[in-house]
Amino acid sequence: MSLAGDSSPSAPGVSGPIQPDQRFDLTLRRVLEGDSPRYTPEFLLADVKPTAERRFTEYSGDLSGRYIGALATAALVYGIETPRLDALVNNVLALQKPEGYFGSAFHFDDPKDADMALLWGNGRLLVGLLEYYRYKQSEPVLAASKRIGDFLVRISPLMLSKQIRDAFGAQHFASSYICWTQQTEGLALLYNITKDERYRHLAESIATVIERRPGDHAHGYLTSLRGVMDLQAVTHDSNLLLQCETAWQDITSSRDLLLTGGVPEGWSPNNHRTEGCGEADWVRLNLQLWRATENPRYIAAAERAIFNELSFNQFATGDFGHRVYTETGLPAAGAARAWWCCTLHGLRCFPDIRESAFRAATSGISYEVPVNGKIESASLSAIAESDLSRTGTVCIRITRAIKAKARLEIRKPSWTEMVHLTLKEPGSMTPLRSGYIGAEKIWTTGEVIEVKYDMKARVEPIADREIFWYGPWLLGASAADNPAYFNELTTENRLLGAPMAARGANVPGGFSVPIAARDMRYAQAEYPDQPGHVTLRAIAEQTGQPTTSWELRFLSRRDS
Repeated sequence: MSLAGDSSPSAPGVSGPIQPDQRFDLTLRRVLEGDSPRYTPEFLLADVKPTAERRFTEYSGDLSGRYIGALATAALVYGIETPRLDALVNNVLALQKPEGYFGSAFHFDDPKDADMALLWGNGRLLVGLLEYYRYKQSEPVLAASKRIGDFLVRISPLMLSKQIRDAFGAQHFASSYICWTQQTEGLALLYNITKDERYRHLAESIATVIERRPGDHAHGYLTSLRGVMDLQAVTHDSNLLLQCETAWQDITSSRDLLLTGGVPEGWSPNNHRTEGCGEADWVRLNLQLWRATENPRYIAAAERAIFNELSFNQFATGDFGHRVYTETGLPAAGAARAWWCCTLHGLRCFPDIRESAFRAATSGISYEVPVNGKIESASLSAIAESDLSRTGTVCIRITRAIKAKARLEIRKPSWTEMVHLTLKEPGSMTPLRSGYIGAEKIWTTGEVIEVKYDMKARVEPIADREIFWYGPWLLGASAADNPAYFNELTTENRLLGAPMAARGANVPGGFSVPIAARDMRYAQAEYPDQPGHVTLRAIAEQTGQPTTSWELRFLSRRDS
């Protein structure tokens, strides 16, 4: 499968190549070309047959559905080629049961954990098939999707009952009641295409029984909410939006919103590690809420997770998975590549990020998140190429413009002191207002606008400890390049003085953030009379290195 598209050759109206999406390309290459394991057709089809050649085939359609949906959406947004995808979809369709589901026999009268697992997988497969249909409209795919939807409608009276809700509590975790509530996503997509009121009514009924149970699976809960937002986008039901905003407030005011901007795999008290699926869900839910409300708190939350938790979670192989989370840091021990779900769900997140970089407005366009992105609107079309990690800048290229005045606005995030625009011809510049700075003029195709973000290091105190940031990046001490800092009393080391720009800030691996690196002195807890030096780096750099330990919360500094 080709990695070509708008990330490789020059796009129409743009001089020079477009900056590739490095993180997207890394995970895409892992999915298409990587091993340990290889995503062969037989390997993918194992969960819809099902056969026992790998883990988690009882989640019938989970891996195969994620694979189909992620690649179909990537093809639609990035323009990549997916020649093997059509054959895989056809082979999946041939395995559908007469009752409409995929996998082993479903027990209609007395569901067990295996039946909940089957429901989970079928929900992921329904979404994947509908995302494929959005990419390539296929009547057999839509017919198979409707048969899954009809199966869900058939079992809904039992699955919505208090009996089932109580029977599959948080102790069942990945086979808990979230296996049913996550059907909101597929049902909302199916209703949007078919306008069959049965699917809308069922999605609305499921929405009423979604709850965040202590210890339960975060990925399943957040996926359920994303489905509610999908339904709200079609119906414009204000109650659905209120439900998701209330849920967001509940999460962000709890200890389950992590320092890194992400969420744990399980809600408290089961919040000891993270999961790539949940991180991708949290980013995507915030982007949905932002599109629905334009409330800046949602785009800020998405941005924080994108630059930190999601990036840190991505392995050097391109996989996503699990990292252990402690009170002061992220140890290397316990990290795991979750090829069975997180790798593909992480891949699926990138198109949503790319499509949220810009936003169309009545009078022009606005640039929201300093990442690579593109937009085509009635007044302006543009591509953004981010070099934030090295120079603190983004270049926006106008790829199409009408012969009339239009506005380009740039969001000013809270982590930047000021945003500066450099234009070919200044036009009518507008001062910062409502969190945006911009220019209004008659634009020309091929015109390049440089956006400069003024950033500096900042410190946040938490109890007797401190956290360090630079721009959008959370900084930490990495054991990979600070081996002397890590020993038995690591958490008792104390930083000294002020952070200074680091020399030789680049690190190998291709995911360096040299602009953020800071050098500091520290008192070693084991021999405080012999202070040393430590380099604080963006935790996002973890992707470019073998898994290592990081310290994030440091004892409050002293001057000496």
